[in-house]
This record gives sequence, C-alpha cells and structure tokens, in this order.
Amino acid sequence: MIKKESLSAKVEKEVEVKPLDTKVEKKRIRRKSYSMDLRIQSPASLGYLGIEGIDTAPALVRLAKVKGLDVIAVTDFYSGDYIDRITEAATESPVTVLPGMVIRAALSACDDIILMCLFPEYTSSAEVAEILEELEVPRAASGDESFIVPLEFDRVIQIIEKHQGIIIPSRMDKTPYRTNILPVLVEEYGFRAFDLAYYPESNKIFKKLWPKIKFQLLSFSNANALAQVGSRVSKVKLPQPGFPGLRTLIERTI
Repeated sequence: MIKKESLSAKVEKEVEVKPLDTKVEKKRIRRKSYSMDLRIQSPASLGYLGIEGIDTAPALVRLAKVKGLDVIAVTDFYSGDYIDRITEAATESPVTVLPGMVIRAALSACDDIILMCLFPEYTSSAEVAEILEELEVPRAASGDESFIVPLEFDRVIQIIEKHQGIIIPSRMDKTPYRTNILPVLVEEYGFRAFDLAYYPESNKIFKKLWPKIKFQLLSFSNANALAQVGSRVSKVKLPQPGFPGLRTLIERTI
C-alpha cells in the first residue's frame, strides 16, 4: 500500500526556507550604479594638452567630482608617472582613482590591439614602472602610443594578470583592421568587456556574432586634456565599489 504524503511534507519539499543570514547576504550584495571614466591621460602622455599655470592632478580630481564621476582611471600610454600625484590629490575626495596604463600589443595579423590595464587602488607609480619593465617596454617609449609591446600576446596577458590587473580592449571597433581580431579576443581569450568608440555599427557587431553572450560594452573619454574628462562616461552597476567590484564585471571568462 502506497503511503500518502501529507500536504505539509509536500510544502517543505517545494519551499526552501532560507535562514536569516542568507537574506542579509542578498541585501549586502545589492548592486549600485557608479559613473566612470576609465580612460584619462595625464601630462605623462605625449600630446597631452596642458594648461599653463594649472596643476593637473588636483584639477583633474576636482573636475571629476564636479562632473559627478565616482571612479576615474589614470591610463597613460606606457607610463604610471602621474598615478601617485592623482591618487594623493584624491585623498579627501569621494572620487576613486584607479591606477592604470594603456599598451599596444600584437596578435595574429593585427599589431594594433589597444589594451587598458587597470590595477588595485594601492598600486603605485613605481609598481607600474616595474610591470612595464617586465613587459620589456623601454623608458624611451613612455607616453608613446606608436610603440608595440615586443612580447607574445599570451605573455602580455599573463604578466598583467599576475600583478592583479584587469584588461579592457579599447576602441577595437575604430577600424576594420582592429574589428577583424574581435572573434579571437572573444572566443579564444574570453574578453567580455570592451571600451568602444561607439560607431553606429558597434553594438550590432557583438549582437550579430555572439547573440547569446552578455558583454559589458563601455565607452570612455580617452581624454588628453582636462576639458575632455567625463566627455564619455559609462554607468556601471557593481556589487561593491572600486576595483574589487569592477573586477567581477571585467574579468575574462577563460
């Protein structure tokens, strides 16, 4: 004879009673939107348009605050020289400063892959200089966007990530030459976040080729003058502020 299951037993099976601490944890990881410009140059980049008599570091932080930016990143080509100055200028500011740099790498038939490399908030100018040395970038290439890192692409990725860095390919929609390498970056290297120039067809490229993949398609200013800071901003929802929250969004899937 089959024993009938009581209604209360059925309910217990179908309804998972979650303890209080689980509910608290859910509330704790609620995502908040942060306004970001993660590609900002400083006088360490060649061609930077400075204003005579104005100290760039504090002026940049003040401007970021006025424009409502929560997070900015210092991303000069092959240089971290201004990181310490801008980080110090933001000590009493609500603006979070992420240390970073931009490099140019080669992969397959494309030698124009622009990579934004961002590091934890505590990373200093000296530490970025050490990473550049490990990438075999000579001091003479500081600020020079025409220089190409001489190492193989896999080795470049390995070095950046070994130093707790995260990587965002930048402006890969700007030319057909760059766009042609996107399938390799997405399918072989697991990149899911891109800083786009945002031409009319930019979004369609990703939707057409990878309709089932969720991307973080961002767009930042690439400011090489104070007036350009915040001219392109991305609002991003993070589970926590600063670099740790950004890492959860940006990390490669491979």
